[in-house]
Amino acid sequence: MGGDAVNAGDERLLRAWCDLKYLFGDKWAPVILVTLQGGPMRRKEILSTISSYSIGKEWSDKHVLHDSILARTLKTMTEEGLVTCTSDTMTFPHLVYYTLNPALSEYLEIAKALLPWVDAHPELIAHAQAYARRNGDGNADDGNGGGIGVIIDVAERAALDISDKVGGDSGPAEDPRVRDEFG
Repeated sequence: MGGDAVNAGDERLLRAWCDLKYLFGDKWAPVILVTLQGGPMRRKEILSTISSYSIGKEWSDKHVLHDSILARTLKTMTEEGLVTCTSDTMTFPHLVYYTLNPALSEYLEIAKALLPWVDAHPELIAHAQAYARRNGDGNADDGNGGGIGVIIDVAERAALDISDKVGGDSGPAEDPRVRDEFG
């Protein structure tokens, strides 16, 4: 079957895949990027547009974007170079606009070619989504992939484990994410 050595093309693909994770690792980054593809928007407009999207539970069971999370995510995305922030100094108070980096506009156009593949494999997507919901997908509402969302998820599962026990033993198993993150 496969060889022991990784060829240069595979290594390049792997590096590119890992590099993309840095661009789109935040839960809200892809949503914000798609929202901004139509042109510059103010934070209030971004929030309103994202709130109008019909993002179902299959995407995330925690799909409410609060203004504070949006502000923090936009700040991070600006610092990363994914979006630019400009201020209209001709108005008072100054109006601040966010614009998609042109390279990401190009990426979104290329990414549209993946839509037929996604449509052709709904069972694979659904299976991955169900697994993520059962096991915590790392996309907590705190915006950094962990924190309180992990704690709530672990607490909910622990409560289910305890209620399923009849005469109990030592209690629910420790979740390694909690140990890694908090101890």
